[in-house]
Amino acid sequence: MNKDAECFYLDRFRENFTNFPRGNVCLDESPDFLIKSPTGIIGVEVTHFYRQMSSDTQPPLQQRESVRHKITSLAKSIYDRKGHPSVFVSVHFDLNFHCRKSDIQHIAERLVELAELSLSGLTEEKKEKIWRIYEIQLNGVLLLSVRKWRMEKSYWNGPLASFVPTVNPQQIQDILDEKNTRCADYRTKCDEVWLIIVMDRFSASSFSIIPEGIADRHYTYEFDSAFLFSYDYPDKQKPPLPLKKSQIADSSLTSPQPARCQ
Repeated sequence: MNKDAECFYLDRFRENFTNFPRGNVCLDESPDFLIKSPTGIIGVEVTHFYRQMSSDTQPPLQQRESVRHKITSLAKSIYDRKGHPSVFVSVHFDLNFHCRKSDIQHIAERLVELAELSLSGLTEEKKEKIWRIYEIQLNGVLLLSVRKWRMEKSYWNGPLASFVPTVNPQQIQDILDEKNTRCADYRTKCDEVWLIIVMDRFSASSFSIIPEGIADRHYTYEFDSAFLFSYDYPDKQKPPLPLKKSQIADSSLTSPQPARCQ
């Protein structure tokens, strides 16, 4: 996760968590943020929840989603540089679409070519041009929709439709286990360490259904606090879910004396 994304999710978390500590938020790397509060320094690590859909023959969903994003972002960049009128473009890929890095440029250029060909046919009466798979002639690209767009800048996207699974508590514990290995290092910078696990509704590789009772379970972790934050639509946004800590983790936790940040 890049720093811009980390800042975005931390801001959304803070807006929806009434007990967020007061103090200056400083960017860091390990952990991601240091909050200098009146009572001490709180380190905050932000990580993504990803649905694991990998196999021996298929890359994880987040990797396939990333490839789609690279193609549509490059196509938009090429299209915009040519100074064309703004359009709204949706590229519908096969669910299992994936390609080599060397193929991204060719695919993006072909999509731009089709968008350019659409311009002459877009009118006030006919505001959308649909290209079918046999016209697109790109393996794994099923449909291309090009619409007139009133906004100043064009918008390109590659929607990824798939089933929405239910979160398994073990998935959360696996993330906690992975992050626990770094907790001791984080404590050298701060008095208290938090972990925020972000689930993003707007990312197909992340969003999952959170079943009732998920927050009633006890998890093993060495952070002082851990949360599951499901970033959602504004009218459906819920506060972060504190993850209950197993007493076994509390009794086994040995924290080195923190080195104060200046």
